Order: sequence, then structure tokens, then C-alpha cells
Amino acid sequence: KGLHSVIGLKQLWIEPKLLTGSLATCLAKNPNIEINNCVTMKILEGATRMAFLGYFLSHVPITLFVDAQGLFGPYYPKVLKDVVAWYCNVFGDVLMKNAPSVDYAWFSSLICFEILFQMPFFFVAIQKLLETGDKQQKHYPERFRMACIVYGTHVSTTLVPIIGTFVTNHEMTIQQKCATIAIYSPYFIFPSWLTWLAIREDLIDVGKKKKS
Repeated sequence: KGLHSVIGLKQLWIEPKLLTGSLATCLAKNPNIEINNCVTMKILEGATRMAFLGYFLSHVPITLFVDAQGLFGPYYPKVLKDVVAWYCNVFGDVLMKNAPSVDYAWFSSLICFEILFQMPFFFVAIQKLLETGDKQQKHYPERFRMACIVYGTHVSTTLVPIIGTFVTNHEMTIQQKCATIAIYSPYFIFPSWLTWLAIREDLIDVGKKKKS
């Protein structure tokens, strides 16, 4: 199910504004649209909204000051490098300890994607989560829903080789493995949760033009 299957490809070309903004808003502006069911993403509220807001707000400085050292480590100030060095020494994070390097180029490439593609989404998500003034808006724009799906599936799957590296590494103790996996786990849980919220069925009415 989805917008394409409900309205049809031809209808999408005729009514491109149905793909932008809130679908509920589009309905209000297009009274000649016939009612049909369409899967969309509900506005996040309450504790769920605050949890995701905290996740994305905290992710920005973590990406800039910690994660990015796995790509641009030598260029960071000593005080920030010392923080990461302390973390690696205590928790045994072999990825942050050894990147950037040839052997861990795959990890540095994930960080490159995080900076180039995930960072812009953080600010979009924060903006959407802060937009609570419009009481009539019940659903997010379709473009934001699709962005949530792309972000969520991408990030959650990148955690598979990362956690696999920790589990199979022989340098880390069992305690270090458990602690490091616990630190990384929110970056699997929240993206997976966001993906589920974006793809679960929440039906609203939108569809074909009414016959005059």
C-alpha cells in the first residue's frame, strides 16, 4: 500500500502538489478529490516526540565532535582527540581507535555518509519535531515520511557490521563489548523505530478527482 498505489502514476503527474506538504492540507485545498485510503505518517506527540527530539539534538554534536574523528581525526584539536582517546581506552572501541586507516576504510566511509547525508536530515527532523503550533495538522508531509524511511533503514543496517565487529573482536573484553554495544544501540533502536512509525498503516482519505 502507498501513495502511488492509491492515486496512480497518472494522477501523481496531474496533481504533483499531493506529494508536497501535508496530505490533509492538500485535501482541504482540493475539494474535488474523491475519498480513498492512503498510508501516511502521523505527527509524533508526547513522550515519543520528546525522545526523538532528544535523539536528533544530541546526534548533531556527537557527529561533529566525536564520530567525524573517525574520518578527520588528525585535524581535530588535541582536547577533542583526548576525549575520544579516553573513551577508546575505557570502552575498547576498536573502530574509533583505529579509524581513519586502510583496514577500517569501510567504517570511515560510513562516517562520510553520516556527515554528508544524515546531518542535513537531523536539522529537517528537528524542525519538523518542533513544529507543534498547527493543531489541525495531523500528518507529516509525504516527502518527510519517505526521508524517514530512507534514513531509518540506512542507519539501522549500518549498525549490523559495526556491532558484528565488536562481537567478533578479540582485543575487547566481554565487559567492553557489552558497554560499547549499549552505547551504539540507540543508533539502531531509534532509526528502526522511526522506520516503523513511517511505514505502519495510518490511513487517511485522499484519492482521485470526483466526476463532475
